[in-house]
Amino acid sequence: MRDQFAELAYRVLLLAFPARVRAEFGADMRALFHEHRREARRQSFGLTRLWLVVIADSFVHGLAARLDHSIHNPQSTFSNERRAPMSAFRHDLRQAVRLLIRQPGITVIAVLTLALGIGANAAIFSAVDAVLLRPLPWSEPDRMVMIWEKRPQEGVMNNNVAPADYVDWSKSATLFTAMSGYMTTAADLTGQGEPVRLNAAAVSAGFTDVFGVKPVLGRFFRKDEELVGRHRVVVLNHGLWSERFGADPAIVGRSITLNGIPHEIVGVLEPFEFIDREIELWVPLALEGGPQPPGRAAHMLNVYARLRPAVTVEQARAEMHAIGERLSQTYPDTNRRHGAHVVPLRGELVEPVRAGLILLLAAVGFVLLIACVNVANLLLARAVSRRREVAIRAALGAGRFRLAAQGLTESIVLALCGGLAGLLIANWGVAMLPYLAPEAGTIVGLDRVGIDARVLGFTLLLSVATGALFGLLPAWQLTKQAVNDSLRDGGRSIVGGRHRLRVGLVVAEVALASLLLVGAGLALRSFRMMLATASGLHANGVMTALVTLPRARYPETDRQIATFLAIEERLAAVPGSRSVGATSQLPMSGMNARSGIEIQGYEPAPDSPTRAHVRATTPGYFRTMGIRLIRGRGFTPQDDARAPLVAVVNEEAVRRYWPNGSPIGGRVRTVGSEDWRAIVGVVRNVRHWGLTSPVEPELYMPLPQYPWGGLVFVVSGSGDAAAMAPIIRSAVHAVDPQLVVARVRTMERVQELTVEAQRVTMLLLATFAGVALILAAAGIYGVMAHLVSLRTSEIGVRMTLGARPRDVLRQIMQEAVVQTLTGLGIGLAGAVLLMRAFRSMLYEVSPSDPVTLIGVALILLASAIVACYVPARRAMRVDPVAALRAE
Repeated sequence: MRDQFAELAYRVLLLAFPARVRAEFGADMRALFHEHRREARRQSFGLTRLWLVVIADSFVHGLAARLDHSIHNPQSTFSNERRAPMSAFRHDLRQAVRLLIRQPGITVIAVLTLALGIGANAAIFSAVDAVLLRPLPWSEPDRMVMIWEKRPQEGVMNNNVAPADYVDWSKSATLFTAMSGYMTTAADLTGQGEPVRLNAAAVSAGFTDVFGVKPVLGRFFRKDEELVGRHRVVVLNHGLWSERFGADPAIVGRSITLNGIPHEIVGVLEPFEFIDREIELWVPLALEGGPQPPGRAAHMLNVYARLRPAVTVEQARAEMHAIGERLSQTYPDTNRRHGAHVVPLRGELVEPVRAGLILLLAAVGFVLLIACVNVANLLLARAVSRRREVAIRAALGAGRFRLAAQGLTESIVLALCGGLAGLLIANWGVAMLPYLAPEAGTIVGLDRVGIDARVLGFTLLLSVATGALFGLLPAWQLTKQAVNDSLRDGGRSIVGGRHRLRVGLVVAEVALASLLLVGAGLALRSFRMMLATASGLHANGVMTALVTLPRARYPETDRQIATFLAIEERLAAVPGSRSVGATSQLPMSGMNARSGIEIQGYEPAPDSPTRAHVRATTPGYFRTMGIRLIRGRGFTPQDDARAPLVAVVNEEAVRRYWPNGSPIGGRVRTVGSEDWRAIVGVVRNVRHWGLTSPVEPELYMPLPQYPWGGLVFVVSGSGDAAAMAPIIRSAVHAVDPQLVVARVRTMERVQELTVEAQRVTMLLLATFAGVALILAAAGIYGVMAHLVSLRTSEIGVRMTLGARPRDVLRQIMQEAVVQTLTGLGIGLAGAVLLMRAFRSMLYEVSPSDPVTLIGVALILLASAIVACYVPARRAMRVDPVAALRAE
């Protein structure tokens, strides 16, 4: 039965080669097969091992035969001098494969170790390649730029752009082929089943020219459709067209209702990757033609542009700077000390994630180096058992180069097997990426992360380089040994040079592991410091939901306010609701409204404009969000449109604008308003942009006195906050069934999203550090176990001469501790220097944080002690008589 399976494997593999190769080399391959059958009978191979050996050897022999055939072919450009090298290569390859199969234990351990290192590197490289190395997914991406508003005196170089400034820029700039303003918005789709909120973007007509995208159906917007009253047209994203409208080819010309207003579908865009992958449809950015001209106070636009051919970023920056200076002089009230700043689009999209990806790439590099050290130690241990074999080959005339080539071939074949297994790990890691970073929707290139030809090529090169790296030392050790000493029976004893080499590898392994553990420890400490930062609000048990009133159905301000208050009253009456409030801008959600303000009796410095973030709120907002009142009072239901205008400020506004007195009773107003408001209270600071963001002045106003078209309702309940989602929707639909309830999520989740990037980086670093710790402990154990086995006779002699078992234990443990401490000293010093390059990624944690360094040292030292304790205990139990008899 065994011979039949082997014969079948041989015949199947033989069919993989051309008839000419089978005719020329078939006899050799059949002889190889019969040799395996004889050896199987002689060594009692199992059926599985015989089958694997026949497959591997037949494949390698046949592959080499194909190479030989191409070399011997008269039409080949190779010369006949290459026959000998190819024959040697074929022999080395066969020997390597047979050795791996005949030592399955060592092979499996080495392949799994390498698979972890190579697989982690392939997975992270796929992300680095897709995000950092590949060009942006648009035509001629090097000509694409972003234009920001800058305020250098405030340290702001990337502020959003006011609509009027964008209009002036687009009319005055000459070095761009196209410029487009962009603003995210919301579109409530009704009349197509259940009302649904779609993610929309308002863009100007130059958008398709900037991004090089074309419609597959219909057209994009015309310039005359950017006027108020003529802008009721819409272009669908390809995904929305396919999923919601069934890819209907006759969709162009149909009308859909968005925000209560009919819009004509004029086109469908081709599939393309945009910066915000959640955008589902596009509407014109209508800034002119309305009752009011475009404003300069509110800053809400992103501006993208495409440079003319041969125009540099520096030239465009100089032109836009001049335009900004001119607008600053023309409109001193709103544009004083403002300007325009041009930056490459790639830099804006890549820079926020570059440091994190490089840090992860460095981390997996350390994991691979540790894996290489482990496998090198494993092969050095195997080299001891092969000293006699190598000595015989050297005595028979094999040169050092041939012996080294054989060793390197074995290492590279082993690394290629590890790389193949690593691809499975990499594929699993890439599949897990959406679960690790579910909200990473604005990272351009993340959709392209996968195992493609570039990643396969990288894995192949990495595998070969890894094999050469960990195979050099064992190959060198095999070639430099003395032939006569190795042929003696006493050659079993350990050689001092090899002992020192393996100890040096252990030290290097501990140093590398400590580098990675320090990085992971600092990331963990930084993340914990972020979470411990006072946000100024209470997020536990609070559910949030955004409700926007379509202006077409709610044109009157009074009706808008009445509807919002009716919704709040309904929410307050639902079972389990303890407190309800609403705000125009939810903290940490990315929503914001900044405005210039005037303070009665306050004269701002020339370089310090008076600004605040403006929020419309209802009376229950502060209580629901846990924003503590410091002095004065909050809002009450009596603060309606007929009551005197009032406002509440935060502590930061007091610190900046009332440093020497109380703001209570003072008066303030927003730029452009003629009505003064009395300040009636001061509340605690809230970190509006996230846990690590700076605190800015904030100005709260009652909703009836500062109407807003869309509010985020916050509901604090006594039970599970997430369970209140359907209750909130029901309460809103009880007021108006056509209203869309969007962004229903807990405040805890909103807060977590502000540290999403740090969380993913910390999680991956911790994973890699754990792998490094396991590999380091396994390496220490393997080295100590092998050294103990080689020193069995020495231990026996010492115990015969009176040494006690605990003395042997103490010596071996002492050696392990010394090696670990040496590696720790080197690794911790290197970690402090290395982490200085990533200081910007740490939050209130120093690269030389003593808690982290001491913790890493204790963890590694404890791991080393545990790893070497088992070999040390084994050494204690050596029978002196048996050890001397074996010697």
